[in-house]
Amino acid sequence: MSSNNQTPDLASILKTLASLAPQAQQQQVQPPPQPHPLPTPFHAEQVWQQSLAQATQPSHTPAPSAAPKVVDPATIIEWSAGLRCVMKQVAKHESILQDVRRMIKVQHEHEEQWWEGRKALIERQKARKEGQKKLDDVLKAVGGSTAAGTSNTSPEELEKELETFDMKVYKAQMQMVKEMSTKLRSLGVPFFGIKVDLVRPAGKESSRTEGSVAPEEKGMIDEVELVRLQRKMLAILEDLCND
Repeated sequence: MSSNNQTPDLASILKTLASLAPQAQQQQVQPPPQPHPLPTPFHAEQVWQQSLAQATQPSHTPAPSAAPKVVDPATIIEWSAGLRCVMKQVAKHESILQDVRRMIKVQHEHEEQWWEGRKALIERQKARKEGQKKLDDVLKAVGGSTAAGTSNTSPEELEKELETFDMKVYKAQMQMVKEMSTKLRSLGVPFFGIKVDLVRPAGKESSRTEGSVAPEEKGMIDEVELVRLQRKMLAILEDLCND
């Protein structure tokens, strides 16, 4: 045999295998990653219970505050409550004082007209009386007689005429007060337009015994006291208008 076909000796083969051994160990397949363990039934139940507790936990959002109680001005019968009410109304609605100023202006204008009309009537009566006296003097001078009993210048007739005028003014005043009370009621001013069942008619005696009040009269006001409170409230409104 030739040298090219000689079989390698055993020592060379072992040496070659020894050099390849570390590489083979490095190229060994790494074990696959272990999967995460599935939750046990007990653990899953705990998670579900926690989620349910969070979902059913009451919200800590503060409850909305209750709206303030609105007081009907038509039910107020005490001065302190009425004063608080009107001050709130004036602070909330600036137009109230403007309307009150207009009513005060109209009232003063009418009162001035009535007063001037009464003065004018008295002056006419005085002039008529003087004219009648001159006429009577002339008739007496020529021997004539005066028309006794037909003159409208007698003290009784003049007084009756003046009383008729005053009654007309009184009726006009009552109509004006009625219209102004209706306007003040619409503006929410207390003591005007008060409910009828809260007012004790004038002249009706209160059935009180030693300071006690009958059950049916509790929460009522008599007409005299109501008028006093109305005048007091009008004075407050007039003062506010002058500020």
